[in-house]
Amino acid sequence: MKNLSFRFLVFGQTLANAGDVFYIVALISIVYEVTNSMFFVSLVPLCNMVSGFLSSVIAPLLIDKFNLKKILFLSQLNKTLVLLVLTLFTSFYVTDRSIYLIFIIVFAISFLDGWANPASSAIIPRLVSEKELIKANSLLSSLSQFIQLAGWAIGGILVALLHSKGLFCLTFALYVLSTYTIALIKLENSSDEKNESNNNKISSIVEGWKLIIENKTLRTIHLLIFLSAIASPVWVSAILYPFILNRLNAGTEWWGYINTCLLIGFFLAGIYGYKRSEILEKKISFVIILSSFFIFVCTLAFGLNTIPWVSLIFIAIYGIFQELNNIFIHTLIQNIAQDKILAKVYAAEGALIMITFGISTMVMGVIGEYFSSVAVFLVASFFLCISFTVAFKMKKQLSLTVIDKISSMDN
Repeated sequence: MKNLSFRFLVFGQTLANAGDVFYIVALISIVYEVTNSMFFVSLVPLCNMVSGFLSSVIAPLLIDKFNLKKILFLSQLNKTLVLLVLTLFTSFYVTDRSIYLIFIIVFAISFLDGWANPASSAIIPRLVSEKELIKANSLLSSLSQFIQLAGWAIGGILVALLHSKGLFCLTFALYVLSTYTIALIKLENSSDEKNESNNNKISSIVEGWKLIIENKTLRTIHLLIFLSAIASPVWVSAILYPFILNRLNAGTEWWGYINTCLLIGFFLAGIYGYKRSEILEKKISFVIILSSFFIFVCTLAFGLNTIPWVSLIFIAIYGIFQELNNIFIHTLIQNIAQDKILAKVYAAEGALIMITFGISTMVMGVIGEYFSSVAVFLVASFFLCISFTVAFKMKKQLSLTVIDKISSMDN
């Protein structure tokens, strides 16, 4: 944890995350200002999802060609340059007729994120020891959730003071600092630095998927991730808004309260994981099973509840256990694979989450439209119950003592 490069990674990712939040706030503001249409605003997350999926699919090709630090650096550098183009464009030329150019730029930024995310996650085990992985993941996660918690509130204030163009300029400055900080990261020489390209492009793209299928622990973990991705659309605004209005009989401001409590739960879990990492490391399978159970129970209870303030309790508890689940699942993955193989596993995971979440969002929307928002929560709870059952039955696969480690593909 005293590794200077790890600190550079933490600082660089924190700056990038803050910039990402401000960028989305400014983007939503400028799109709505130009089009006065919620439809175009809703295209922003859709564009991000499609771009992120395509990027995750082809990310293994870059992972074969470049080392992880270079991928992370080039991704952030290009994001900075693309954001500069977006800043200049929105300052001088944006109109309702040219709005499609904004979505092309949004697609490009999200596409670059699809390369950075697996590289960033795969670098962590290179910078800290196995015993410190839980602490490192908890630290990064808690900082990320703090940025999410504070970023949207601060971004709302800044967009009122600076307007969207000024907020784009601030985001650009954060991206520049993040790029510089990432450039300072130093990785020890290893097989990851050989930069040997796999001539078989298809084989390279599917390698992460193949490893997930072949390794018992990875297969179990990604089944849990898949089931969680099916259920997660219940928390998107399109479903949560009607639930708040019709089920809780509360005002739209409760959407903000609920999201705040969710992020507080995430943040507290990150802090707890950081403080108790040595104890929790010995109970990984137990924590995953316990968190899976509470995620299921809290989702079901939230969907059946009709009292607004009680919903805040359920969502906060949900946030705590969801974040603990995420931290320990990522710790297991990082203990199984190394270097480029790990990055490919994360790339496959990103594609799996994107496509599953996208399809599930549409299906959940149809269920909510033809039945009710409560029915959506019941369906989500059903899949979370399956997730808990799988975690309980496959608990032996969710332990550091029995995992099958995968060697680096360059060895």
